[in-house]
Parts: sequence; C-alpha cells; structure tokens
Amino acid sequence: MKDTVYYSEDGDKITSLLKRESLVCGQAPEVFAYGKYFKANQRLTSDQLLNISGSSEPAILAGMSIQLVDGEETNYKITTKEDLMRFVEERKLV
Repeated sequence: MKDTVYYSEDGDKITSLLKRESLVCGQAPEVFAYGKYFKANQRLTSDQLLNISGSSEPAILAGMSIQLVDGEETNYKITTKEDLMRFVEERKLV
C-alpha cells in the first residue's frame, strides 16, 4: 500500500497507526472454488449477506484459505457514481 492507513474507532480522530507492510488491498475480480464458495454464501444470514464489504468476506468467514496474487494499479473498478463519472471523463466517453 502506498497510502498511510489509520484506524479510527469513532470516525472522528485517529486512534492508532497500522503497519503498512502488513496490509494489502484487494481487487476484483476474485476467483474461488465454486462449490466451497457457494456453500460459504449459503451459510450466511440475510443480514450478513446484505452487509458484506467484499467478495472475499464469505470465504474468510467460512475459514477458506485465500491466496494473494499481485494486482494491477491500472485496474479500474467502478463502484460509485463518482467512479463512473471519473471513468467517463478520463476516457472522453461523453
């Protein structure tokens, strides 16, 4: 990770620093063994499914081993309306 990452317990003040060398960023797409991943998702409650923060979360909660591979910084993920607008603007698609 390039950014300095902080932990804030209250969302207002920095509570502590995190070791950058121990942190990794995730990128889509992710790949899972279908059967195991499907079962991991089936075990989740409706509330858990609605509150997952990424595709790896069901696998982690199910105790699946997840291998890290190098990503690509130019990978462009569109998650928010702002992401889409930036993508369109950068590529002059309008």
